[in-house]
Amino acid sequence: MKKINLGIKISIENFNLLSQIYDNLEIIDFIEVILIPEFNSNDLDIIKNLKIPYVIHLSNSNNGIDMGNVDYNESTLKYIEKINHFSEELKELCPICYIIHPESGDIDFSIKNIKKINLAPLALENMPLKSIYGKRCLGYNPETLNKYFTSIQDLLFCFDFNHAFKAAISLKIDYIDLIKNFIKYKKPTISHISGSTLNSEFDEHLPLNKSQYDIFEVKQILLNCDSKIYLTFETPRDYEKGILDDLDNINYFINLKEQN
Repeated sequence: MKKINLGIKISIENFNLLSQIYDNLEIIDFIEVILIPEFNSNDLDIIKNLKIPYVIHLSNSNNGIDMGNVDYNESTLKYIEKINHFSEELKELCPICYIIHPESGDIDFSIKNIKKINLAPLALENMPLKSIYGKRCLGYNPETLNKYFTSIQDLLFCFDFNHAFKAAISLKIDYIDLIKNFIKYKKPTISHISGSTLNSEFDEHLPLNKSQYDIFEVKQILLNCDSKIYLTFETPRDYEKGILDDLDNINYFINLKEQN
């Protein structure tokens, strides 16, 4: 597993988990931090002083932010303005990358808003075709992502396996073929993994051991990549158990063997 750096995802609301994360640095290589709209200078100071590498995931429609949907534009613009207001403090951070969703709505509108964000390096995450909120998402296959990468200079790629599974169901194509097409199209800077069923088009984050897709084949795809991988485990978490669910998920992946 030396090629794959293993990470877990927390919100700035969950910094109380940092002591447990630091106690498990033999298995956790980095943290992905969700920067919700309510962030403040103190949160940025905590991120700046993290003891391990980190990724910053910008807010999405779960927090009322959607780069492409005019119905969310007021809250989206407020979030972008706040990011740019804190630009000097954010420039003191050194994340592996900042992750942004294209989300839903109009692609040109989405690109216009993303271009307003004064952050780098910025990585775009692929989406499922259908949102859990009933909207049609942008960027669900390489073709629909292409306009972003040709319009926004130096844009990196965040590859979400679960979103690709869901898009493949919607498109009625083989999910392994879609995964390979994504990776062939653009090398990911970071990837996300979680458990998923193969009978629903809608995004879900299940434990890996409850998943219906071939996790071993996905693991082999990652191990066969020609560069170092940053892999965030998007674990459904029982907060009373701290990060035990994350550790269980990561250990399941590490110990996974081919099933006969």
